[in-house]
Amino acid sequence: MNEKERQAFEIVFRFYEKWREQILETDGQWQAFSDDVGRMAADLDIDHNPLGWHMMCAALETFNDLYKDGRKPMPANYFGRDDL
Repeated sequence: MNEKERQAFEIVFRFYEKWREQILETDGQWQAFSDDVGRMAADLDIDHNPLGWHMMCAALETFNDLYKDGRKPMPANYFGRDDL
C-alpha cells in the first residue's frame, strides 16, 4: 500500500466519524456537509486515487442510506431509551 492509499483510510474515517456523530437537520448543516465532501475529494486526490474515490463513494452511500426517505438516524451508540 502506498502513502496515498494509507491516507485515504484516515481521510475517509475522519469525515465519517465527524458527520456520523451529529444528525443533519438544517440547511446550514447540509451545506457544511457538502463543503466537507468537496474538501475530502480534494484531499483524497480522487482523480489519481481509485481507492480514495471508492472509499469516499462508500461513505457517501452510507449517509444516503441513513437519511433515505427523510429519515434521521439515531446518533451512533444510542441505546434507544428515553428515560436516560
